[in-house]
Amino acid sequence: MGFIVAIVILLIVGLIMASKRIEKKDKGSLVEMEMTNPLPKEKQHLLAYGANLSLYRSESPRVLPVKVDHEELKEGLSSAWDISNPEEAAQILEWLLTEGHRAKYEPLLMALQAGQSFTQEEVGKSQECYKSAQDVMMKKLSFAKSDFDRVNTIAAWDFDRAVNIARWSYNVGYITEEQAWGYIERAADAARPIFQSWKDYFISFAFGRAIAYEGDIYDIIWDGKKLLGEADSIWNEFSIK
Repeated sequence: MGFIVAIVILLIVGLIMASKRIEKKDKGSLVEMEMTNPLPKEKQHLLAYGANLSLYRSESPRVLPVKVDHEELKEGLSSAWDISNPEEAAQILEWLLTEGHRAKYEPLLMALQAGQSFTQEEVGKSQECYKSAQDVMMKKLSFAKSDFDRVNTIAAWDFDRAVNIARWSYNVGYITEEQAWGYIERAADAARPIFQSWKDYFISFAFGRAIAYEGDIYDIIWDGKKLLGEADSIWNEFSIK
């Protein structure tokens, strides 16, 4: 029995060390990309509004280029967003900036915050995912209920995606660099008056993922932990204002 326990411990330690090596390698490749494609601080600040999705995709939130192959990126834009040309890219970006999922789902968010209850036939998995999102953020990020009470919008879910759709569309040649920065700046300008902190922004993004996407937020929690907790993160370098 002792031999088996020792083997299990060695396997666990090996997995932890391998994970650390992969993380270190990934971080090194991101730093290299940032050094190769330097941006002034004011533009890095704008990209901070897309940091949730950038880190989720293992990309740097400080540069416009992405690591993924451009043909693969085109395929992803087409399958997930129905974007296959400049006109469709512009259409989706305008929708995210002016309407997005917040137009449809913010009334549901406010109803859930007010304590209303819905059946799955009425709202699908949105209510279940919303409650799960709060539980996860309280357990893993030490958020309090008072943090959630401050956030009555899922706008960050739309703005963060707008920043990244602009990046991807530029990288595959659907829009120019100037157009990309125009969309990214509009997303940042729309977010600034709404949110008081990056914590609020993350909660808004998480609520959007939970309610509109009906998604589990476990896969973004560690990115949120990095963005909010690590001293050298883009969110700790720049104010949300």
